Amino acid sequence: MLGIDDVAEIERAIQLAIAPAFLLTGIFSALNVLTGRLGRLIDRERAIRNGLSQPLAGERLRLAQRARCMHLAIGCCVTAAILLCSLIVVSFGGVILGLRVAVVLAVLLIAAMLALIAAMALFLGEVRLASQHLPLQDDRDA
Repeated sequence: MLGIDDVAEIERAIQLAIAPAFLLTGIFSALNVLTGRLGRLIDRERAIRNGLSQPLAGERLRLAQRARCMHLAIGCCVTAAILLCSLIVVSFGGVILGLRVAVVLAVLLIAAMLALIAAMALFLGEVRLASQHLPLQDDRDA
């Protein structure tokens, strides 16, 4: 039977797990954006490869660079999500087993945030690559 102290500890663990759960929601939203952009890159590359569209100068190389950024960003987001899920598991495991896991939780959170920072930096890099390839200068001459 669970005592009042046990229930209080479980409630505390649930409260501590809420913030990582919200972070997971944000990560899944970012993954949705990243996979959507990757899908559009793949569609564009297929259209060029199948002769349905003419590539701009250097576009195929730029598409490959952008795809690499997206793949790495997706990998970093998934890593952050796995680390946050692990944080939640360790948090509950620590409460149930009566272990001191504060250092482990801190390390997991720091690692998850570093992975998320890397994902956002890669996303920014992909956006820069995409915007540099826009033919905006050609439009001024028309």
